[in-house]
Amino acid sequence: MELEDFLQFEPFNQLRAAMGTDKLGYFELFDPAIHVTGEERSQLDRQGLTLPSHQVGRLLDHTLCYKNTRVVLVGQGCYHLSHCESLQAGDEVTIATSAYPLNPVLSVCPSCLQLLGYQGYDAQKARKEGYNARVLADFSLPQFWQEYPPYPIKRDRELVKALD
Repeated sequence: MELEDFLQFEPFNQLRAAMGTDKLGYFELFDPAIHVTGEERSQLDRQGLTLPSHQVGRLLDHTLCYKNTRVVLVGQGCYHLSHCESLQAGDEVTIATSAYPLNPVLSVCPSCLQLLGYQGYDAQKARKEGYNARVLADFSLPQFWQEYPPYPIKRDRELVKALD
């Protein structure tokens, strides 16, 4: 039995055109060991999730991840976007994907902005002191997620290393 080449099957091409897409889809089977479940996603957004630090990874772009989602890590007095020099992860860490779990309102870690070079932030250049202060003061997690989409990340395409 020979399978139909669906790229050449006109009824599917017409359906794809009617849907307004010219790209083929991507499908990945759900595996709770590598994909964030609905319950975990809800916890990450609402109150954060506390788990062993070895379950949090760092990506090649230095951002932090849990399973197939970028996350922020709640630290002492600030929250971390990356595996920066000032990040001190204990045995357990609290992670989140929104600002709701960051109460009282915490500020973003300047070392993380430096490592990521976020919006040109560079604390090593004195002439950019005013600009850096503005980037730090105006930082918004939703805006950060537009540049670094939190979900989904394809872990098989990203090299993930443990925090420790």
